[in-house]
Formats: sequence, C-alpha cells, structure tokens
Amino acid sequence: MDKEKIINYLEENGFSDVELMSEQKGLIATRFYYDFDKDELKAAEAYANDASGKEKNDSWHEDFYIPYLTELAIDNVGEIMEEIMSEMAVKAQFVAYEMDAESDYNEFISIFYENDTQADIEDVLANLGI
Repeated sequence: MDKEKIINYLEENGFSDVELMSEQKGLIATRFYYDFDKDELKAAEAYANDASGKEKNDSWHEDFYIPYLTELAIDNVGEIMEEIMSEMAVKAQFVAYEMDAESDYNEFISIFYENDTQADIEDVLANLGI
C-alpha cells in the first residue's frame, strides 16, 4: 500500500489539511477536512430556508442546514473513497465528525488497509484515543 499516493489523492481531490495520524503494518489512518465551496453553502441555506419555513435559528441550523451539508460531504467523500479502493486495491472506512453551525468544513478520519487485513475504524479510533 502506497501511503503517499493515498495522501496525494486526497489532497488532489480538494480535501484540506490531510494528516497521517497512524501507520501500522498494512493500515494507515488519516485526518482531513472537506471544505464547502460557496455554491454548496448557498444550496444548504436555500434548502434550510425552504424546508424550515423559518428564520435562521438553532432549529434551522440543527435540523436543516447542518444535516444538508453533512450529507453532501459524506456523499462526496464516499465517492473519493470508492475511487481510491478501486484504483489502489485497498479497503477504506471513514467517519465524519459533527460540524458546528459556524463551520464551512467537515472533519473526517479514514483508514486504508490492505485487502488481506481485517480492520474496524472504531477499534483504530479507540487505539488512537479518539
């Protein structure tokens, strides 16, 4: 498994602050951020306005705006993970962290591991103390 190639692929696909958190035999763990562009933020705002019928308040953010952005980020990150798995013959898992109302990014941690390796991201996170 080529960790540099994986990290470069993440960076080339627009993820920011890609960090190698851990490396074990046949497994790497990374942290990165999905930064929303202006169009994505505008779309989330339009969705939240339409769906809530309310002004911007805690419910507007928590029930509509943030879930829209989180789902968008998860879908886009999932597509890139599928590409990496296909192109580099590895397996991958990832988790998204809950974003706050003022953020214009979503934090992710992912693991990549060789096909003959058994791994669970929850175990890896526990071992990292996360």
